[in-house]
Amino acid sequence: MLPTELARCKQRAINTFVGADPFIFSPQFVNELHLLSLASLIVKLSNWLRPALPAGPGGRPVTYRDESILVTIFVMSVWQLSPEIMVRRMKRWPELALACGFIPGAVISSSQLRRRRDNLGIWVYFVTFCLLVAILIRRGVILGRDWVIDSTIIDAFTLSDTDARWSFSKRFGYKVHMLICRDSLLPIMFLVSPANANDGPWATRLMALVHRLFALPVTVVRADAAYYTKAVLLFIVNVLGATPKVVYNPRKAGKKFLVTLEWVAQYRQDRGKRGYIERLFAFLKQYYRLNDLRRTGLWHAYRHVSEVCFSVLLVAWLAHHVNRPDLMHSRSRLLAPCKLREALETNIEVNETFQKRGIVHHGCCKQLNQKEFNHEHDPY
Repeated sequence: MLPTELARCKQRAINTFVGADPFIFSPQFVNELHLLSLASLIVKLSNWLRPALPAGPGGRPVTYRDESILVTIFVMSVWQLSPEIMVRRMKRWPELALACGFIPGAVISSSQLRRRRDNLGIWVYFVTFCLLVAILIRRGVILGRDWVIDSTIIDAFTLSDTDARWSFSKRFGYKVHMLICRDSLLPIMFLVSPANANDGPWATRLMALVHRLFALPVTVVRADAAYYTKAVLLFIVNVLGATPKVVYNPRKAGKKFLVTLEWVAQYRQDRGKRGYIERLFAFLKQYYRLNDLRRTGLWHAYRHVSEVCFSVLLVAWLAHHVNRPDLMHSRSRLLAPCKLREALETNIEVNETFQKRGIVHHGCCKQLNQKEFNHEHDPY
C-alpha cells in the first residue's frame, strides 16, 4: 500500500468511526473546562489554608508548577493511567502537554511525577474535591435534596500496613465513609478511616462538613441500621431540619419483639432508595478501581479515594458540558472515540512498519480490538 493511500485510509477510518473531532477528553476540552485555572485556584486556596515555610537558600529550583501536576492528575484519573503511560502520551501529543501546563519537549518524567504527586498534600486533594462538588452544584447536576450515607471497605495493599485494621467482616484495610446525592448518584463528601471504625460518629462529621461547606437544601437523609444512634438522629432533625430515614433494627428491643405491618411496608419502600449507594460502591469498584489500593498508609488511601472521586466528578462535568447527561456515569462511552483514534494510529504505525519491510498487511483499519471499544455495562 502506498503512503498516500495509507494516509487516506487512516483519515477515512477516523472520520467514519469518530467524526470530525476524534477526541472527547481532548486538550480542547481541558482548555474549555479551564482546568489549569481551576488548579491554580486550588493551589492558592491550599497555600492560604496551610501556608508553607519560605524556601531556604540553595536547592534545586522548581521546574514544574503544582498546577501542572494537578491537571495531569485530573487527566490520569479520568483515563485511569499510570504516570509512565501519562508521560508517554504527553510526549506523543504535544497539545496535551501544553494543555496540562508543560512545555512540549520538556515534559516531566514519570518518577518525578510520582514524587510531586506525593508532595501535594492532603489540603490540595480536599480543596479539589470540594471545588468540583461546588461546580456541579452550581450547574444543577447535584441537587442535594436526598442524602444517602453508607460505608464500604477497601483492602490494604499489604498486611504490613500499620494504619490499616481488621474489620468485623474479617477484612484488613480501610473504610470509606461516603455521603452521596441520590438524585444524581454523585459523591458529595467522603472520609477515610481504618476498617474497624464505627460508622455512627463518622456520619455526623460527614453531614457537618457538607452542611458547613455547601448548605444544601436537604429534606431526607437515608442510612442503614448502623447509623441509628441518638447523635445522628438529633443532628438530622435539629441541625439539618430534615427527615431521617434511618433503619431501626428490631433486635435491639429483644428477641420477643414482633414487627408491625407498617414497619415492614416502610422498610420495603425505603430499601430500594437506600440501596443506591451500594450500587455506586459496586460501580466504583468495578469501573474506577476503588478497591485497587497500591500504597500503604492512611494518607495514600485517602489520596486513592480522592482520585477516584475526581474521575467520577470530572466525567459528570464533562457529560454536562457536552449536553449528554445520559453519559454522566459512562466513562468508557465518553472516552471511546479517544481509544479508537489511538488504536487506529497504532495500527497505522504497524502497517507502515510492514510496508518498510516489504510485507503487505491487508485490513489496516478493519481488524480492531473489539474488546477495547465495547461499551461498559451502564448500571444506571
